[in-house]
Amino acid sequence: MNRTADRRRASRKIAAVVLAGVGLSVAACSSSASGKNGGSAAPAGGDGPVTITVPCEPPTSQAGQRKEWLADVATFEAANPKITVKGIDTYPCENTATFTAQLKAGTEPDIFHTYFTDLNQVLDSGQAADITSYVNDTTVPGFSDLDPTALAAVTAGKTLYGLPTGIYTQGLIINRKLFQQAGLNPDQPPTSWADVEKDAKAIAALGNGIYGYGDYSAGNNGGWHFSSEIDADGGQMVNADGSKAAFNSPQGTEILTALHQMRLSTTV
Repeated sequence: MNRTADRRRASRKIAAVVLAGVGLSVAACSSSASGKNGGSAAPAGGDGPVTITVPCEPPTSQAGQRKEWLADVATFEAANPKITVKGIDTYPCENTATFTAQLKAGTEPDIFHTYFTDLNQVLDSGQAADITSYVNDTTVPGFSDLDPTALAAVTAGKTLYGLPTGIYTQGLIINRKLFQQAGLNPDQPPTSWADVEKDAKAIAALGNGIYGYGDYSAGNNGGWHFSSEIDADGGQMVNADGSKAAFNSPQGTEILTALHQMRLSTTV
């Protein structure tokens, strides 16, 4: 293996360490925990000085956030003098148009952001570091409180490869005014899909072009929702070895059939 590859491997190791310490705050564009945890990252051992690249550095137009970022970096570098952090202020943090190419070429930042659907692609590229032994409630305050489903997106087997940031979940939103107009109790929202359909029919009966139920689909929301719904139903968007699509499965058909039925049966 050549010296360039050796340096890159060392950089990857350090990136894993940083992610478990102050780097989490850097990667998450936040300064809340970095100051008191900056010294928690393990030293580089016998490795020489390394420079790691970290995306999402606030641009100069965000003076306050950038000042906090640079303060975090300074704190970390003071506690880890062999490590230099090079911030990248490109936006968005992950450019989907170039992400796959960067993975294959090994040119993505040492700490990089990815969507939760990209875990297999990242693992297949060989560009992920095992950070399991570095992450706990001391190095990452509140780690044990993270939603297990969010951690599943960055975990393979029992190996942790990243930390979730910008987490969101899905839920059912009801219009309290329409519930009341339809004679329903907004303080007792539906708790099953059968209840959703029943309540939606009552709302649709109000007329005036009111739909009783809707599921966002524009702006790529349809794909994200469909993916989550398949996961919730025990299916997958791709097969186990990641070689082909698997959304046309019994679970996928069941979900699309249910959405079609809900749309038609709750419209007047």
